[in-house]
Amino acid sequence: MYYKEVNIEKRGEMTAFLKKHLKYHTANSWNNSTSYANNIKLYNIDKPPDISDDIWWQMFELAQWQEKLSDLLEEFGRRHNWLWQAGINGRSGGYIILYRGGIRESGYKSYCTHCGQKNYQVAAEGQVGICGRCEAKARVNFKQTHMQVFTWSGREIDMCENFRNWSLTELRERVELVQNFDKLSDEIAAKYISLCRNYRITEEEILVPKTIKVLEPIGG
Repeated sequence: MYYKEVNIEKRGEMTAFLKKHLKYHTANSWNNSTSYANNIKLYNIDKPPDISDDIWWQMFELAQWQEKLSDLLEEFGRRHNWLWQAGINGRSGGYIILYRGGIRESGYKSYCTHCGQKNYQVAAEGQVGICGRCEAKARVNFKQTHMQVFTWSGREIDMCENFRNWSLTELRERVELVQNFDKLSDEIAAKYISLCRNYRITEEEILVPKTIKVLEPIGG
């Protein structure tokens, strides 16, 4: 649905593909910054007739679907060494956007094995430090330099580019990147359809812990 074949031997066809590709805001509309995008709102995806309207619209709200979507976006970033990433934008989260990014040292030196809280301070050598959040004596140093992924969410990508000075190699690399992005959009749509076909939504009662105030005898 999103992926299109492009003749990489023809400069004009590659240029037209990149210029005509849908663009959308990388952050807010006022920042006037756009990048390659696809509309993945449910009304823009062809719903198979064997899927009911109720399932089609309700499945989107479930946490399990949002987790699967996050996994697909993360895998795209990993495949591109985080230099290129995909994210969701729009008021209703209806657009998938291509972003620039990378990976760099986070500055964290230690972490709590109990709650996972990270800390910029080094735990004393050979000792376990106290966590500043849960106060457990469980803070240890990272064995390797801790890295974190970052995203330049406000930067435009090819927003006003005419590609005249690009080499054929550069054009082919950009076309391949955008095609991979489009394949991701197709994969998201296919995964959603599969989820709707193979699962039904049921209700389950869960017990939610709640902190309350009670009286306790002094000295008791």
